[in-house]
Amino acid sequence: MTFKLRPIFKSISLTFIAQIIVFIGFLFIYRLIGKYFGPEGVGEYSLIKKVSTLLNAFLVLGLQIGIPRYIAISQNESQRGAYIKAGGSIVITLTLICLIFINLFKKYFAKIFFGSITYAHLILPLSLFLAGLILYDLAYFYFRGRLQVKIFNLLQIISFAVIPLTILLLFKNTTLDKLITLIGFTVFITACIFSILFIKELLTPAVMSELKKSFIELIHYSLPRFIAEFIYTGLFALCPIFAAHFTSIREVGYLSVSQSLLGVMKSGVTPLGLILLPKISTLVVQKREGKIKKNLDYLVGATIQSSFFLCVQLIIFTDVIIKYWLGAEFVNAVSISVMRIVFFSTIFYIFHGTMVSVLDAVRIKPINLINLFISFGLFLTVTCILLFLIKIFRPIVSLSISFTAGFTCLGILTYFSIRKIFPEKSKKDLNYLWITVGLNILFGSVSILAKSFIVSKLYYLIIFEFFLVLIYLLILWLLKMNWLTQVLGIVLLKTTSKNKIET
Repeated sequence: MTFKLRPIFKSISLTFIAQIIVFIGFLFIYRLIGKYFGPEGVGEYSLIKKVSTLLNAFLVLGLQIGIPRYIAISQNESQRGAYIKAGGSIVITLTLICLIFINLFKKYFAKIFFGSITYAHLILPLSLFLAGLILYDLAYFYFRGRLQVKIFNLLQIISFAVIPLTILLLFKNTTLDKLITLIGFTVFITACIFSILFIKELLTPAVMSELKKSFIELIHYSLPRFIAEFIYTGLFALCPIFAAHFTSIREVGYLSVSQSLLGVMKSGVTPLGLILLPKISTLVVQKREGKIKKNLDYLVGATIQSSFFLCVQLIIFTDVIIKYWLGAEFVNAVSISVMRIVFFSTIFYIFHGTMVSVLDAVRIKPINLINLFISFGLFLTVTCILLFLIKIFRPIVSLSISFTAGFTCLGILTYFSIRKIFPEKSKKDLNYLWITVGLNILFGSVSILAKSFIVSKLYYLIIFEFFLVLIYLLILWLLKMNWLTQVLGIVLLKTTSKNKIET
């Protein structure tokens, strides 16, 4: 009798561990910035990250999906080299143009994106931060397409956890703009070093016809995804950018930090998306879509039941999270309200993050783009209504509501898109949902009753949540939610006798 872990589970497990490390690094990074630079520093750092993310989406042109997909289905080294060269030339050219432009007109840029020309001094640090991020992206896309899991996870840990934390600890007495400059420059150098691992593909002369073919295929596939990614990033970035024109940088920080924490919460399912895109793309090319459909039900159930639990617990303990993460000076009615509103979108945000890779892998048609257009339209509509027509909330609260409305819509549309491609009886999914709602009413009540007893010490809360998760999973197991074995276990039991029979 032998036990064997499927290779895909090993890949997902390694990526999940990397995401946890990056998440821990994220918590400490913001904690240190809050300690050294105060709420205003957190606001500035968060806004720079949001603006760089928005520009990054524009410069990458959807190639964060296209490059891994086409590298995954490449037949040889020559094809891989052609795709990375074609994609890299597009991104690097656009980046150089962008960096020149924003530095020539930095006052206008600062006014539009930071809300005031007084922040023009942040444009150069932003430029170097963005340059590092772009080169990191290109290296990461290649390794992801090759499913070189250990390498792209190591690159991510170094770039987003080790480098920022090390620089913060070593240069804590300097200014924030210099810290951001150092982080960007160091990430750039790190990406250059990792790029040596595929230098052969980069230096091998490409046949012009193959390079042209790769360029056309990447643009045809990636451009609609670029629009989708740009809109998706806009849902995140525009809220803080709008807020910078309506409120203080301190309150902008509350919203930005809430969004950042929401993004990191998705790290639990990010490994699935990172591995599923190249894996499913290969299965589609091999015409094995039946294998995809077979396990999709388990993925839907796992996503609904885990994200719902996470959402409820985050909302209940929002004030405690702020206190122990950023510090007691950040705890006030506005920060708590903003974060709780943003956390409400956890279920829909995580569901979209899990399933979008499936949509992109199985269909050339940009289904996600259509869903994003509708969601972005709702976001803008709610924003205009609450900011200009019905001014019943503070601007920062209104923007939090519009952000949550947009992602709620996106999650619902993603579900219907998945079920249109892979039909299943709605009764099964509703069963997942009703069980989840009932259990989380119970577990939420327990958390509220226990809250006053467990918040005095952080480790009390951690221990409480640990056992709550175990009990939650145990009950789901007893209720025969098979996704626990299919998604979390994925252990194959093979007996010698069975192998002989199959032979």
